[in-house]
Amino acid sequence: MTRAANFHDTRKQLLRTGYCVLEQILSPEMLERVRVASNDLIAAQPAEHFDRYKSTGSMISVYNDPFFAELVAYQPALDALDSLGFPDSRWTSGFVISKPGHSPPLFWHQDWWAWNDPVSYTDLPLQLFLMYYLVDTSIENGCLRVIAGSHRKRHRIHDSVHTTHNEELSRATDPSHPAYQPMPEDRAVPVRAGDLVIGDARLLHGSFPNRTRERRTVITLWYHPNFEISPPPIQSSLSRDQTQVSSWPPQAQKLVQNLVPTYDGDAEPLEWKRVPGPELK
Repeated sequence: MTRAANFHDTRKQLLRTGYCVLEQILSPEMLERVRVASNDLIAAQPAEHFDRYKSTGSMISVYNDPFFAELVAYQPALDALDSLGFPDSRWTSGFVISKPGHSPPLFWHQDWWAWNDPVSYTDLPLQLFLMYYLVDTSIENGCLRVIAGSHRKRHRIHDSVHTTHNEELSRATDPSHPAYQPMPEDRAVPVRAGDLVIGDARLLHGSFPNRTRERRTVITLWYHPNFEISPPPIQSSLSRDQTQVSSWPPQAQKLVQNLVPTYDGDAEPLEWKRVPGPELK
């Protein structure tokens, strides 16, 4: 099978199930550099940060270190997006998410925020997560788990977990909450360090608990395919004024300057809505 055919099949999987895995996108050298930068940020966090994000593990913005401009603009990943049919993707943010050893599962959630726009109920993906895992993952150390197809089809989790990323869920104050429970149809997504998981922001996902003694770290970056044909209020919401790139030094800004979304129209930013409406069936 040719490389083009492989990407064609991978694109079909992404659109159908809401996610795909691309193996060994990060070079060994880049993987090690990302590990070093991530570990430095993790070590700088106070204990309260990990209490606040007990379920997630950490939520450290990549804006805290301009090194991450290199990962945002990492050409093999951009080439992969191009091959998947997303040649002009834009980027807005990202996080270092590191689950300590012996930590609870990450709650079920989806990350899309424009459910009050009709385009959210179509096949068109408008936001993708790119997840770079820095260690090999398994169910034992808290690998990703997903509910395939939930980006386009309603699941009972949509109705039992009405909020996302609130403090109660992040702190895992109630382990019996439906947001933490396994689903018969959930899928584990174990990967090797350096693999790249790409997923639709609308996809319901979480992670298994980390039952080991070692941290499990992932870098999540948010890209926006089909930006130019997105509704103007969404473009306005994602425009340059909504980002923090200007806090980086000029060299880092230059690396990402063609990836930052810009909008010159007069549409007001879309009011965020994180919970899908009844149109998701």
